[in-house]
Amino acid sequence: MKRIDKIINFMRALEEVCVVKRDLLLYEGSPENDAMHIFKLSFLVMLVAPYLKSDIDYTKMLEMALVHDIAEGKVGDYTAANQIANPSIKEEKKYKEAQAIQELKNLLPAPLNKKIYNLYQEYEEKETREAKIVSVLDKLEANLQANQYKDGDVRYWGLCENGGEYYKMALKKKPLIKELDEPILRDLENAIITLSKENMKRCALSPQE
Repeated sequence: MKRIDKIINFMRALEEVCVVKRDLLLYEGSPENDAMHIFKLSFLVMLVAPYLKSDIDYTKMLEMALVHDIAEGKVGDYTAANQIANPSIKEEKKYKEAQAIQELKNLLPAPLNKKIYNLYQEYEEKETREAKIVSVLDKLEANLQANQYKDGDVRYWGLCENGGEYYKMALKKKPLIKELDEPILRDLENAIITLSKENMKRCALSPQE
């Protein structure tokens, strides 16, 4: 197959990412999809990168943000709440996504296939500083988005499957942020936790609800 045909086939596969729905709602009530999340995470990487005190590969981080969820186009979104409530779901997610990223790799010509596959694997393994930072920003972006519906009406979290976990996650500090010791990440986390607390208070909710 010609390389242009392979690139076109890969772009068609990315269409699947654009229709994967997530639990989180946009400000006007429509469900967020994976492509929207990837878009916002990529911008968050760009916005935070200038303030990181460590020497990082910015291009790699941005590319990692773009590829980190593409396997979900094949297997769907496994929500964080469900993974926490049922650890076996996390293992199922890992297995299915490993198959999906291999399928996506096979669509692309060399050396693009290896590059995208390696970026995805680096993110999953979370051993490099770049992967750890993107992973943290991935979670922070989701926490921030969770607060956007109707300017902070977080009551809908409880309507999601295992939604009670969202109230706990919204206030829980991430150990990886402490490990990274980056003030910009710590400040961003604190601001989002404060926003979650304020929205829960306005909605007369507690973390257990």
